[in-house]
Amino acid sequence: MKRRILRSMCAGLLVLSALVVPGALRAQQSTTQQTDGFSVLGSIVLSVLHVPLKLVTCVGTQATAAVAYTTTYGVPGNYDGGTNGKQIGEVARRSCTGDWIITPRQVATDYQ
Repeated sequence: MKRRILRSMCAGLLVLSALVVPGALRAQQSTTQQTDGFSVLGSIVLSVLHVPLKLVTCVGTQATAAVAYTTTYGVPGNYDGGTNGKQIGEVARRSCTGDWIITPRQVATDYQ
């Protein structure tokens, strides 16, 4: 049963990444740099690996930040004379921001 769920989740991530990458390609068409097949394939492969890792990092940091915020509520901190809540919130926010999908342009500039 667990294998079946894992297979369907992996298939869903693959389909989702394949659907999102062409939209990212259309948004990047105004650039002068050409993207070749290697860049598109690299984008798909790296995005399939990156999205679950980013999701685990985001969820794990949010859960850890919630526990840290709850246990240190009202404790004076070093953040502008306030509590540690602002620092904890900033760390939690930054773990979920940034690029979730790796574009072919990124692959072309980083690996060629």
